[in-house]
Amino acid sequence: MAVKTFAAIEVGSSQLSMKIYEISKKLGFKELDHVRYSIGLGVDTYSKGVIGFEKVNELCEVLKKFRFKMDEYQVDDYYAVGGSALREAKNRDLIVDQIFIKTGLKVDIISNAQQRFFILKSVAYKMKNFEQLISEGAAVVDLGAGSLQVSCFKDGILASSHNLKLGSIRIREILSEMEEHTTSFVGVMEDYIGNDMRTLGRLRLKNHKIRHMIVVGEEFSSIINYVSMTKNKEFLTGDQFNKIYNKLLKSNPSEIADKYGIPYELASVIVPSSIIYKKLLDSTTVEKLWEPQADMCDGLAVDYSERVEKYVLPHDFERDLINFVRNMTKKYESNEEHIQNVEMLSLKLFDGMKKISGLNSRHRLLLRLAAMLHDCGKYVSMPSSIKASYELILLTEIIGLSEIEKEMVAHIVLYNSYSEIPDYEKEDLCMTKEDFIAVIKMAAMLRLCNSMDRSHRQKIENIRISIKGNELKITADTIYDLTLEEGTVWRRRQMFEEIFGLVPVLRQKRNL
Repeated sequence: MAVKTFAAIEVGSSQLSMKIYEISKKLGFKELDHVRYSIGLGVDTYSKGVIGFEKVNELCEVLKKFRFKMDEYQVDDYYAVGGSALREAKNRDLIVDQIFIKTGLKVDIISNAQQRFFILKSVAYKMKNFEQLISEGAAVVDLGAGSLQVSCFKDGILASSHNLKLGSIRIREILSEMEEHTTSFVGVMEDYIGNDMRTLGRLRLKNHKIRHMIVVGEEFSSIINYVSMTKNKEFLTGDQFNKIYNKLLKSNPSEIADKYGIPYELASVIVPSSIIYKKLLDSTTVEKLWEPQADMCDGLAVDYSERVEKYVLPHDFERDLINFVRNMTKKYESNEEHIQNVEMLSLKLFDGMKKISGLNSRHRLLLRLAAMLHDCGKYVSMPSSIKASYELILLTEIIGLSEIEKEMVAHIVLYNSYSEIPDYEKEDLCMTKEDFIAVIKMAAMLRLCNSMDRSHRQKIENIRISIKGNELKITADTIYDLTLEEGTVWRRRQMFEEIFGLVPVLRQKRNL
């Protein structure tokens, strides 16, 4: 049985964290070591917009020690990521370069959507009752130093996810100058936080029945483990939290640190964090607040295990992603019948060409998402609907897609409107040339399938694909006249023909 040693490293806003795991296909993964170091990167980013060179030097020195620890364990592979503090720092590229030069470690700066997706994976892995909670109605509340993410589950499936720039350290830094000018700094924080939280509740949470709040973050972990007087360390009831909240609001950070044995840096953000939890409680029907004991490193380990060792989480995140995107199409009032028809045609065409396309199962998912989203831009602009769809996709945080994958989906939609193959060298893209080739293949498929529902009347119920010589024969099951669809496919064949070397021909098999 092959066993690999893996290191997960998070360059966070308030601390650096590394966990080392033993991973095998049969046994999953086991944590071997966990090292942490407090460093206020977020303080610099959220107050000045850049991380100072002294902090950068300190960061590199700590990562050197992490590297030595990795060598001790003879780590086979690692994944190091940076969150909002690095992502929002204007000098982020220089910092990543310095880290690599001084430590040899490559740090990926991940998007907010990727960061939250890793957290969701860690929660799904660590909580044995996760499926039960989300089937009853739950929200995963991921409060970081820079922002707040609220991901709502309905009937066991991710329904929506919302981000607010209300991180605990960000709030503290923004409001710090006001503290000495008021006798009720708690009131100032409540006013600052309250407006955004009321808007979140009114626009995004009102239609969700949320019984459980799964709270990720060191602040809530400290509340349930040190501040709470209850023996149960898995959850707090709403009433229990309210009593703790009222106690915390009467204490300053120094008093909280001394009374509960919490580091001052953590004590200083417990009150703004508690205000956020309280506002969420007040705008929902939450009965219990759960502590999942999950973090980013665990999520990175789960993700690595899935990719390398083919470990399968009990929770189906691909289903979540599809449902999330379907809800997005409803939000933008897309023509539901049309997009479902184009989605079906796209999957049938993809499967019929899988032996010659050079595309994989992940590409199949990206094509499916593009088919679902290609029509959403009409909500914004009828004349420029494809460009609007493209921009909406890029502007939306889609939990479950990397930034490159989101760029790929957006360009499948955009290139679906092109009659000629775009030039990679002239496009402003982050994706590799290999990804670009996959995108234009999928765009040609989507363009063809869109043509097969040109009337938006869903005349074609099913298709069968066969290849003879240089002809791709698409046989459609229908009783309707396909003159318009056959003509549109023929007029739009050029891009498809140039990419695949096949002439697409739509033919009709009439149902009786």
